[in-house]
Order: sequence, then C-alpha cells, then structure tokens
Amino acid sequence: MTTTSPSRRVERKERLRGEILAAASKMFADRGYEAVTLREIAKEIGYTHAVIYQHFPDKWHILAELSRETIGLMIQNFDATAAKYPAPKERLFATSRGLIQFCIAHPQQFRNVWFGPENRNGIHAGQYIDDLGSPLFARFVQLFFEVAEAEGLPNKHDIVVAHTWWFNIFGLATLFVIQGVVPGLSDQSLVTEQTIATLWAGLQAVPRLPKSANAKRSGRSSASKQ
Repeated sequence: MTTTSPSRRVERKERLRGEILAAASKMFADRGYEAVTLREIAKEIGYTHAVIYQHFPDKWHILAELSRETIGLMIQNFDATAAKYPAPKERLFATSRGLIQFCIAHPQQFRNVWFGPENRNGIHAGQYIDDLGSPLFARFVQLFFEVAEAEGLPNKHDIVVAHTWWFNIFGLATLFVIQGVVPGLSDQSLVTEQTIATLWAGLQAVPRLPKSANAKRSGRSSASKQ
C-alpha cells in the first residue's frame, strides 16, 4: 500500500486551490459574479462542489482571494516599474503607463475586481475596493508629491490634484479593458502617451482649484467636523 507524503498532499491541495481560482476568475469575468454558482465552478474543474468547501467557505471568499491577488500583482508591478526610474517625474510617467498596460494585459482580473457585485460581504463595492487598493494608491500619492516637490509645482501636497491624475489614468485603463482598442489607431499606446502629456501640461497650466472652489471645499470639510 502506497501513501502520499505530506509535501505531496500540500502540493496537490495548492494545485487544486489554484484550479478553483483560475476557473472562477474566468467564469466571473465572462458571465458575471452573480450568475456563477459553486456547483458550476466545481463542474468546470471536474470535481463535486463539496471539494470547493474544503478550500473556500463560500463564493464570496473566492472573489475576495482573486481581488487580493490582483491588487497584490498591481503593487508588485508598480514597485518594479518605479525602481527603474530614479527621477520622480519619469517614475510618475512610467508607473502611469504601467498601470494601464497591466489592466490591458489582465482584463479578466481587472473585471473581477472593479466590475464585481455591488454588495461585497456586507460592504459596498466602492468602499471595499478603496480599502483593498489603499496601499497602491498610497504609493501613487507619495510619488505624486515627490514629483510636485522635485518639479517645483504649486500646491505640492494637494490631494485633489493627485486624485485627478489617478482617475484619468485609471479611467483610460478601464476604457481600454471595456472597448479593447481605439478605432482607427494602429498604435494604441499613442492614446496613453497623449493622455499623460496632456495631464502634465494641464497640471502646470491649471495647478490648483479656483479659490472659490477651494473655499467651498474647506467649508464642507469644516462642517463635516462639527
């Protein structure tokens, strides 16, 4: 009688867990999270749904694991890209390109995180994504402030300006994932480069909100603290 070594059992368990995640990721992206059942995921990998419960208590925990993996990969990509460029401005441009390229290269993972269900285990999707992605955004904000300092930009620590850059880059990435390609352009990277160039030019030409808007924003902040 042959027995399976503990290391083999662990390896087999991890392999099966990976198969569950891979199958679920594709099915969630193709059909939508709500439309997929655990039984269907199990059938896809050739097991009964009871096997899935040995790895995940429910479908939500599968999506949560996929989301953590995706954000983790995005952080790794950001750090690896940033490490190649000593100048802050070049790091900002390169990591902005890198974010868009990552999303284009991983549309399935992107859809699962950002196009998933509104209710995520009792937490609104927006809040869940904000919490999960906060380490990535914190890296970006720190880099943005370094650029503003190095380039002598006004309002060096204006979080609104940092958000504006982030939303534009992330919005373009989302459009690329949804649309796939820009019609009539043989080189899709031109849109990315034009967006970055336009953002940079706008940052220098309109570096801050008008005083009236800043005053209103300050008023809302003060009121919220009372």
